[in-house]
Amino acid sequence: MSEWLRRLRGALLILVFLSVFLYIFSLNFRPPERMDVLQRFVVESFGPPVKMVGSISSGFERIVKEYVWLRKVRVENEVLKKQVARLEQRLTDYHEAYVENLRLRRLLDFKSSSNAETVAARVVLHDMTGWFQTLMVDKGFRDNVAPDMAVVNDEGVVGRVLDVSDRYCRILLITDPGSSVDAVIQRNRVRGILSGKDANGCILKYVRGNVDVQVGDLIISSGKDGIFPKGLRLGTVQGIFKDPVDLFQRIEVKPLVRLSALEEVLIIKRGGDIADDADGS
Repeated sequence: MSEWLRRLRGALLILVFLSVFLYIFSLNFRPPERMDVLQRFVVESFGPPVKMVGSISSGFERIVKEYVWLRKVRVENEVLKKQVARLEQRLTDYHEAYVENLRLRRLLDFKSSSNAETVAARVVLHDMTGWFQTLMVDKGFRDNVAPDMAVVNDEGVVGRVLDVSDRYCRILLITDPGSSVDAVIQRNRVRGILSGKDANGCILKYVRGNVDVQVGDLIISSGKDGIFPKGLRLGTVQGIFKDPVDLFQRIEVKPLVRLSALEEVLIIKRGGDIADDADGS
């Protein structure tokens, strides 16, 4: 019985509240006139709660609208982020294609300017941190590649073919301590042997202490070692050290080729000079 009374009381309260609300609402549609006592009582008593309910309703509606707007903005931001990522990737791909095109064009121009038979190869592995300074490229016996063939790019000498398999070959870089190239200082035609030192450079050996050598001198291949054709660019002198008790100077040479950034090379097959050596020897 008590449960039924509680429900009845709740229903009556809701009914009274709605009746008062409708009564106040109807006042807006009446012509202006002086309120009677009952009207003033109703307005004064129930006006603030009704106003509060209206404010809460308006605030809730505003919150809902802002939430919907924020959700929409978040979705749009995610879409825009994905579009930007796709555009950035496309730009990166275009730049890579452009840079590769430039490299291949320079390599092709260099190949066209030589009178030696060459084969182009793509670098598939860099190994410049172990015992040897080497690269692996995607050409081998099938392409008539053999050990001790010179390897170059448009900047200069890379190294020589060390060993060969059916489809691949390994290249010993000129910076490897086991590498040696019969070389010439282009400016004064003095000969020496360019040997590898480490990943950062080479040493030009057997140049007498009284020979004029200057920082920046260009070192080229002499063509007299049976491997590297005459006139290939090797590097530039970056340091000269003379010891009064030593017969020869210590000449440090920086390779012209950026060996750590190689992606394509040319393997020179036997026969012919690949570059002009205007100065002669």
